[in-house]
This record gives sequence, structure tokens and C-alpha cells, in this order.
Amino acid sequence: MRHNLPAELANFVGREHEVTEIKRLVLQTRLLTLTGVGGSGKTRLALRVAAGLAPSFMDGVWLVQLAPVDDSGLVEGAVASAVGVHGVGDQPVVATLVTALASRRLLLVLDNCEHLIGAVARLAESLLGACPHLRILATSREPLRVPGETTWRVPPLALPREEPEGGCLAPDRLAEVESVALFLDRARARERGFSLTTRNAQDVATICRRLEGLPLAIELAAARVGVLPPSQIAGLLDGALRVLGGGSRTEPRQETLRGALDWSYDLLGQSEQALLRRLSTFAGGFDVDAVVGVCGGDGIEPADVLQLLTALVEKSLVEPQPLVEEARYRLLEPVRQYASEHLSARGERDDYQRRHARYFVDLAEEAEPELRSGGRRTWMEHLAREQDNLRTALEWSRQADKASDRELGVRLAGALVFYWHFRGEVREGLHWVEAALACGLDASRTARAKALYCACELAWLAGQTTLARERVEESVALFRAIGDRRGLAYALQSLPMSVDHPQAGESVAESLRLFDEIGDVWGRAMALAAQDLFALVGTGDPTGQGQARLEEAVTRFRQIDDDWGTAQALNMLGDLARSQGNDAIATAWYGEALALLRRQDLTGTVPSLLHNLGYLALRRDDVRQALRLFRESLTLFRDQGDQRGIADCVTGLGCVLAGMGQPERAAELFGAADAMRQTTGTAIWPANVADYERGLQNMRSRIDEGALAARWAAGRAQRLEQVLDELKNAVNEHKSGTGSDLTVRERDVVALVAQGLTNRQIGARLFITAGTAGLHVKHILQKLGFTSRAQIAAWAVEQGLTVGAEAQ
Repeated sequence: MRHNLPAELANFVGREHEVTEIKRLVLQTRLLTLTGVGGSGKTRLALRVAAGLAPSFMDGVWLVQLAPVDDSGLVEGAVASAVGVHGVGDQPVVATLVTALASRRLLLVLDNCEHLIGAVARLAESLLGACPHLRILATSREPLRVPGETTWRVPPLALPREEPEGGCLAPDRLAEVESVALFLDRARARERGFSLTTRNAQDVATICRRLEGLPLAIELAAARVGVLPPSQIAGLLDGALRVLGGGSRTEPRQETLRGALDWSYDLLGQSEQALLRRLSTFAGGFDVDAVVGVCGGDGIEPADVLQLLTALVEKSLVEPQPLVEEARYRLLEPVRQYASEHLSARGERDDYQRRHARYFVDLAEEAEPELRSGGRRTWMEHLAREQDNLRTALEWSRQADKASDRELGVRLAGALVFYWHFRGEVREGLHWVEAALACGLDASRTARAKALYCACELAWLAGQTTLARERVEESVALFRAIGDRRGLAYALQSLPMSVDHPQAGESVAESLRLFDEIGDVWGRAMALAAQDLFALVGTGDPTGQGQARLEEAVTRFRQIDDDWGTAQALNMLGDLARSQGNDAIATAWYGEALALLRRQDLTGTVPSLLHNLGYLALRRDDVRQALRLFRESLTLFRDQGDQRGIADCVTGLGCVLAGMGQPERAAELFGAADAMRQTTGTAIWPANVADYERGLQNMRSRIDEGALAARWAAGRAQRLEQVLDELKNAVNEHKSGTGSDLTVRERDVVALVAQGLTNRQIGARLFITAGTAGLHVKHILQKLGFTSRAQIAAWAVEQGLTVGAEAQ
């Protein structure tokens, strides 16, 4: 099952009718928005429905938590990140999303949309208009107001009715009422022996009615069981709830929730109140170390943080998250907003947002050198858990009034370059670093030089070579001026990214010298690879120096156990060997790189390697293997949202179709890939040029110029999904052909497979061993491009195959 839904940490109580009805509506409408006041249970209900519907969506159910997103400009990026789509080039994120999701059958759950309502509505309308199989389930305090939207207001939990003369239902019947059932479940989580009795039933019923069936408010009240009896809880609620005056625009149930929060907040000790206020600076979640670093001091001793945090968890004001490697916590969104209001009212917000930003700047700067090593995985996972906090710190510093606060954003952006690179979140990283540079003009030269280098790396990965060149030249100048040798070495090794930079060779030589002087093995290995990034395959490396440098890079990366770096250098060695016609050597380099990445579950470069192996399969005239490799590569590139990679794979598939004798469809794929490269501003990778030209020549030899021009133009005009549909048709036609390359014995085996015989039975009929029969079946699957015996049987029926006379 493909989804990113969190596990339920507490029992889901009641709502059977609502769950059934919402499931029905999701399957009947493209956009369903659950509306209601904060604390009404919209998120829990949406997650329960989404989990139940997961088997109905073959491409998964994906949750996008928008509460931590403060900037409407990041909505598209948050959705892209949740569904695993990462853009490349200048194409807008929404266009990348449309390309990636156009043919997928998935459910998108957009949670807590109200503070970003305009941006969410625009994105939803764009996606639904272009992605016919996409459905969206949203939660918001107000409708999105998108054409075709269905809204469903989440009701409060069912309440016990008022009995005449102060009576009450019997405890066993009262326990069946939804709001009471929730209270009982949460109360028993605090006090295992708690139960409804004739003495407390009336008080429990009163609590649920006073709280109007709001799940969050009921949970807050139930958290007091074990400390206070229900009678006292009910009495405290009576005094805490606000009475609304006429004409108020605030909904009564929202005021009821605020009253419950006021009541819960007032019962806290001063230190607990202070910690709750300060926790509102976090976004998405936090661990104990972060709480100590941000919230400690000013009346809260670091040694007391864990005890205070535990107290807030027990009172349902802080929610523990599922354990991975360390305990993490979060504030429910209504609680976070409530605590944030108190923080602002006391004039404490700027101080604690500043502490928050400083903490995560320190964390990112501690992580940065570890990311340049084989031990990066732990730190990548740590930073990924804190991504919402990193975004919050960057956004706060961008809007800060003080120059010193804006510099925090410049430092943070500059420290995250490799994090964004390895995650494939190039567009978002470039957004943040450019924003930080624009707002931090008065930042220190050291911070600015580092951020400029970060911008160069990300701009090049995004295909913005002009911007990359501008940023790296300014970075080099600043690093020279301040005498930062390490920073200068990294900036200098980036100059070759500007393909025509006149000082590329000199800069890398200086970079290598500096890395040697400071003893930076990882940096030297990167510089060795960067030196020949473009030139090697273009010149064929006549002196062999390029290969020697790449082999040294491999050795250096292996010395520090960096599988990612090793795989990058091996991939380049494979490109060099392929450009020289050394196919066996190229296959070995690519295969080793692929094994390293898959062993470490590092997927970033995997589609590129599969694509490279696809061209080698074509050179062996193994069109079926090439087809499999290019299609797998294309799937991965589409998952990443990598438009440049998609274009490369479409080109490779065009070469495959030309080899399959389908020049018209090949021409359409070549045209489509040409249009994609023009859109993203990229060129064919040098190592692929010879194979591309070979495929073009193969196609041209089979089609006249008029038909070629027409098909090429048709491909340029088609959307990617149309192109891929045509590809599927071409492959299916090839699979359902005559099977002319099957031997007589293989055709006999096909006929017996169609009769449902096992390998042993086939062997007995044909007087061969079961193992030999199995080999025949394997070869048949490969030749026909099938993956199962059932497909062979269906094809045999279509072809009318029967067992040959010699096998009767």
C-alpha cells in the first residue's frame, strides 16, 4: 500500500456513519472539503477515511500537512514534496505536478487549508483540471470555493439527551453515545480503572453537553480524570465557558473550544504555561533537545524541561508522535494557535522566534560537514524531521527588522545546500537562498559568500546556468577577500558548471591545491569529478588523464565510505567508457554504481544509471531489455518530477521504437523530447549524443522526410501523457505480434503453457527435463516481453497456437 498516512496513536471513537458517508462522497466527487471549527475532528476524520480508501487508489493516498506552511508561495512545493515530485529547470512547480500526476490514480489529502485558502484553491483547480484521475479530500474552516467542490460540515459528536427532571440514561446506555464514548476512552487512557457509574454518569453527560461534543475539548476534559472527579471537572467548566453576545461573527462552538482551552491553560502552573507558550514557535514537531535549546531559561531550568513537557503531554496539550529513533512531540494546531496568541500578548514572540532560528542555524551548521561524508544518512534524516522548523526559521528571518536576524536566514540557507541537493528539492532550496540573499544585503561577507555558493550549486541543478555563473563569481570574489580557503576551494570547483567559463581549468587546479592544503578528502574528490564534468565525453579523453582523475575520485570517496560520491564518479567513468565505445567496461561501472546506491537506498541517481544501461542494451540490439530499462528509468524520473531526466528517457524510448521497426512513433517521441528540452533549457547529455544520433539515423532510414516532419511536429505538440499512451500502444502491438523469433520448440512450449501444464508436465510431453522446460519458458517471457505464464497463455490463444505434430 502506497501512502504517507500516520499511524493512529489513540482509538478512533464513533463516527461510523460519517466515515461511511464521506467515503461514498470521495468516490463520487473530485473535490470534497470537510469544514468545521477548530477542534471538531476534521483531521482525524479525514485520515480515517483516507486510510480506509487506500486500496481504492492504485497510486496511493498522500497527506499534505499545511498547518506548518506559513507562505502561500510554498503550497505547491509542500504538495510536490508529499507526493515525491521534485522539479528541475525553470518550469513552474504546478506544471511539474501536472506532468507527474496527470495519469496517476491517487487521493490527495490537504489538511488545514484555511490560512492558505487562496493558494490551495488555485492549486486544486489547476490539478483537478489537468489530472482526470486525481481526487482531493481537504480539511478547512471554510470551503475552497473551487468549481465542482462538495463541502461536508463535520458535526460534533452525538450528545446525551437531556432527561426530564434531571434524570440520566443508565451507564451502559450512556456509554454508547459518541461523545461519552470518547470521554470514557480518553479517561481510561489516564486512569485505567475509570468507569461510568450511577454516581458519575450525570456529571460525565454534563461535561459532554457543555463542550457541545467537540472532540478536542472533550479530550482536554478527560485528561483531568485521575486528578479531579467528573463532578469537579463539570463545575470548573461551568465557570470557564464564555457566553457569546448577539451579533458576534465568531461561531459559538469555536468560543466553546476557546473556553475549554482557557480553562485548561488556567489550571497549569506558571512554568507549564510558559513552556506551552514557547512551544508555539515550533512547526511540525520538536524533540527534547530542541525544547531545551529554544525554551530553556527565563524561569525554566533545562533540567526541568522533560518533566514539564511530560506534564503537558499528560494533559493532552502536547501530542507525542510515533517513536522512530527519538521521542518527538507536536502541538495540535488549535492548541498551537492558542498558545501563540498568549506568547504574542506577553510581548515574547520575537525573542523566542529568534531563539528558535538560532537553534536551527546551529543545527544546520553542525550537520553541514557531516553531509559531506559517508555518514550523511543520519543527519539527512534528522534535518528531514525538522524541515518545517527550518522553513519557519527561514521565513521569520526573511521578514525580520534587525540586520542580525536577517543574517540568521543567510547563514541557514548557506548551510543547507547539500541537504536540498541530496533530497532533490532544488527548486525550494533556490527559493530560500535567493530570498535570504535579497533580504540579507547587510549580512557578513562570510555568510553571504557561503549563501552565494549555495545559490550557484542549486541554480545549476535547476538548469539556470546564467544565474549559477553570476553567483559563483561573486562567491569566489568574497571568499578571496576574506581569506576563507575552504569556502574558496568549494566555490572554485563549481566554476566548470559554467560550460564556457574561461577560467574553469585554472579554477579547478587551484581548488585541488587548496583542498590538499586543508586536508579535505571529500572536497578534492568532488573537484576531481567536476573538472571533467562536460569535457571528458566530448573529447574522448585522448591522454587518459580524465579517467585517472575520476579513478582517483572513486578511491577518495571509498576512503571515507561515501557510497553516494563513489556512485557519482563511477557513473561518470561509465559515461566516459561508453563515449569511447568500451561497452563492457561501461556496463561494469554503471552496474557497480547502481548496486552501491540501491544498497544504501539512495535513489537520486538510480534513474540516470538505468537510462545509461538502456543505451548499452540498444547497442547489443536487445530492444526488450532496453525497453524495460528506459521504462523503469522513466517511472523513477517522473516520481522525482525531473523534467530533464524524463526528456532523456523519452529520447531513449524513441531509439527503442526505431529498433522495433516503428519509425513513425519513434519520430513522435523524438519530437516530444525535443520540446521538453526546449522548455527546460537543457541539452542532450554529451555521453548520449552518439546513441541519439544512431537512433535518429535508424529512424530516418525507415521513414520519408515528409512523414518524419509531420510526426516530429505532432510529438512536439502532444502532452507527455499522450506521448506515453502512444508508447504503450506501440509496446502492446509489439508484444501481440506473430512471435516470429520463437523457435519451433518454444512455440510448442507456449501451446502447452496455454493448457495450464507445469514445467514438469511440459517436460514429460516433450521428452525434456523440467529444468529445460523452465529455461524455454524464461526465454519465451524475454522474447515476448511478458512477465507471467498467464500472459503467455493469453497470447497463445490470440495466435491460435497448438502443439506441433512432433510433440503429440
